[in-house]
Amino acid sequence: MSDVTLTIDGVQVTVPAGTNIVDAARQAGIAIPVFCYHPRLKPVGMCRMCLVQVGTPKIDPATRQPVLDANGQPVITMMPKLQTACTTPVSPGMVVKTTTEEVKFAQRGILEFLLTSHPLDCPVCDKGGECPLQNLTMGWGPAVSRFDYNDKVHFEKPVKLGDLIYLDRERCILCARCVRFQDEIADDPVLGFDNRGRNWMIISKSDPPFNSKFSGNTTDICPVGALTSSDFRFKARVWELQSKPVICTLCPVGCNLTFDMRHDRLMRVMPRENAAVNDIWICDKGRYGHRFIESPDRLTTPLVRRDGKLVPVSWDEALEVVADQLTIVRTRYGGNALAGLAGAQLSNEDLYLFQRLLRELGSENIDTGIGGPAALPPDEMGGLLAPGPETDLSKLGTGAVVLVVGADPEEEAPLYMLRLRGIAQRGGKLIVAGLRPTKLERSATTVVRYAPAGELAFAQGLLKAALENGAKLATLERMQGWHELRRSLSQAKLADFATACGLSEAVLTSIAQSFLTAEHSLIVYGWEARSAGLALVETLAALMILTGKVGKANNGMIALLAGGNSRGAIEMGVRPDAGPGYEPRKQRGLDANGIWAAAQTGKVRAIWLAGVDPAAKLPAARAALDAAEFVVVQDLFLTASAELADVVLPAASVAEREGSYTNAERRVQRSRQACSPVGEARPDWQIVAAVANALAMVPIGGGRNGSIPVKGEAWEYVVASDVADEIAAQVRGYAGITYAALAATGTGGGWGRQFDDAIYYDGTSYANSEGVGLVLPSLAAMASSRLTFTGATTPFTDERPLLLLEQVLAYDGDRHLRGSKLQGLIPPGYVAISTEDAAKLNIHSGDRVRLTSAAGELVIAARVSADLPAGIVLLPAGLADVAAATIETGPRTRVSLAKVVMG
Repeated sequence: MSDVTLTIDGVQVTVPAGTNIVDAARQAGIAIPVFCYHPRLKPVGMCRMCLVQVGTPKIDPATRQPVLDANGQPVITMMPKLQTACTTPVSPGMVVKTTTEEVKFAQRGILEFLLTSHPLDCPVCDKGGECPLQNLTMGWGPAVSRFDYNDKVHFEKPVKLGDLIYLDRERCILCARCVRFQDEIADDPVLGFDNRGRNWMIISKSDPPFNSKFSGNTTDICPVGALTSSDFRFKARVWELQSKPVICTLCPVGCNLTFDMRHDRLMRVMPRENAAVNDIWICDKGRYGHRFIESPDRLTTPLVRRDGKLVPVSWDEALEVVADQLTIVRTRYGGNALAGLAGAQLSNEDLYLFQRLLRELGSENIDTGIGGPAALPPDEMGGLLAPGPETDLSKLGTGAVVLVVGADPEEEAPLYMLRLRGIAQRGGKLIVAGLRPTKLERSATTVVRYAPAGELAFAQGLLKAALENGAKLATLERMQGWHELRRSLSQAKLADFATACGLSEAVLTSIAQSFLTAEHSLIVYGWEARSAGLALVETLAALMILTGKVGKANNGMIALLAGGNSRGAIEMGVRPDAGPGYEPRKQRGLDANGIWAAAQTGKVRAIWLAGVDPAAKLPAARAALDAAEFVVVQDLFLTASAELADVVLPAASVAEREGSYTNAERRVQRSRQACSPVGEARPDWQIVAAVANALAMVPIGGGRNGSIPVKGEAWEYVVASDVADEIAAQVRGYAGITYAALAATGTGGGWGRQFDDAIYYDGTSYANSEGVGLVLPSLAAMASSRLTFTGATTPFTDERPLLLLEQVLAYDGDRHLRGSKLQGLIPPGYVAISTEDAAKLNIHSGDRVRLTSAAGELVIAARVSADLPAGIVLLPAGLADVAAATIETGPRTRVSLAKVVMG
């Protein structure tokens, strides 16, 4: 698209064709006031605040050339009426005037109209101090109003649009930013207008009210104080706040946040602009789900069990007990008697030191999950084939093909739902394939619904179609296991795969061809795909490799894993079969399930838990912790696992420490400390280092009187960046990923609010001064990398009539949601069943039903779903009152379901 040169208030500016006058003026350093306009929304010209005078060169009808004056300059014909600058695109030679008396008269008039019924409650309005209406009134508005005060329109105030958002209708200027955001960006058309004239108002159209996981963004882009957050109302004035940059750890997106603090207390959470991650948006879980950091239930001091009770002690005493007991177990039974689990919300620094210490002590029994029937092996393909450096989904559109398989982004990683929708809106192809409907399908260019248990046949059919249409094999020939995979494909026809997955050969061929020939090819997969077995992910990986674009920007695989730093945990080597950087270990250790079994037989004697609570969900874990000789837990709360521990160590939250995190695209980002740790809590990496240094002082025989240390020299880490420097030096792919490098990676994209701006367009959001992170180089592109196609599948346990799938929910029993406004949105436990199956079984929503598998049964409420395919039932296993472990035998289970007749 060519550039266009125009003149605004005498300043010549050149901008891309299609730019509107508002944005062109901003590039020239000229402010045109706006209310309804927002750079992320389609312009509508509703508020009329951006009225300007516009002229264009006069064209000679005969020659179709501009008419020139006596000085050889184009004659400018001014339009008879003022034009809205947000809806008027620039054109060559255009002349725009923004400061004429006619324009100023119109601007004053618009503001006078807007303020006729607007309450003068700035001293108590949450928007005060960052309100565009205040700014524009001071800069462009009239000094007085001619409107009769007694004729003001009054509404009930405030009106709850939901549990999270309040509406003050008297303040609303009807700019429709909130309605348009919900329609255009969030794809949740839950807000609308009602009535006409002066009674025109915003209403909620959904049940439950304002049913959206992105509702908090409307308070940010509201140009007045009409929409306010229930989490922040009347808590502080914005000029009292200190803004601290933090990374969200509640899902694998890694959204950039700002914690607004007042006197070391969290007042609110705001988005921090990063176009390559979350743009200027965040989901409600990230906005409202961080109240746990100030929970009164936080651990504040170390605890040691004495006479059967946990009692407070000093850090020195607690560390001495941990070091002595780990030494005794290691000396008597060897390093293999030690085991450790670390949570996926910990930072890279925490995770790296955790696995380093356990491995130095001789143990490979390390995992990041809690185990259980639904446990899956560490995901490698999403790391080895992750998109390359310079990846930015916000720029993808025409020429991109995104294949989403077995994922529900809105629930698993909410901001990915917005980002993937954006690719389709900009002209890219979005192919959504799954067993069941998801919200993302509404934005898809192609929807694929394969048969239950047919996803592997779907992926193999795509690979078969690619091979039959001349895909080059050079990139796959060196991969271990590829020949076995190809041999299995050759034993069946494309028609066989099509029949098995319930699709046509033409559909498989079309998808394969468009994916292989696209300029940018991406595969996004989630829990549903991973639970189908490793063979499915490996087959998708083979398809990705066939494109020949692995390791390049905007090409690769993205795995939506549970946990905010789940990719970082894998990369740091918190797994039993590989160390940092995916380097294989000579000896494989025990995973979480193996640890529970070994502890009950006496093979594992000491267990260290950091940021995980397996006892809350798994009977096997509770039994193992009971059986172990020594258990140490470091956590934020006195969890069910901590209650069984011999030593409990208080950990600092994400707000109370620095750290780096690796998101689903392998983008490493730095998080800053926002407040002081509660009590005596310490960052996890400091706790691990302190244990390591205590161990360096303990002799092999235990006690404090010997002379031979159990481990080597003391660790000399002073700050978190010291650990990050070691990661950069030791972990493959992390070279150069230092805190200094992370902070020097540019700004978020240019639209965030600068505090010295007199005017800003996007309401309340924060420019990114901390760097946007660095995408790690592709591991698959490195010569030493080898992929192994195992062909392993996850078999069903029996032939019961229904396929049980675990459902991931954004609002579930996550302990980090405690104390937040989101707790009221967590549903009670249920099992979802299709309308067809419900009719066969005479089941209605709310009925109690018995779900039976080969492993056990569960009685729970039913929820009949009109869009769920027959033969599938969904169970949100993360809900607190769903004991999924009692009925499952694997990630997927065959079950029967029957209505419980109440006596």
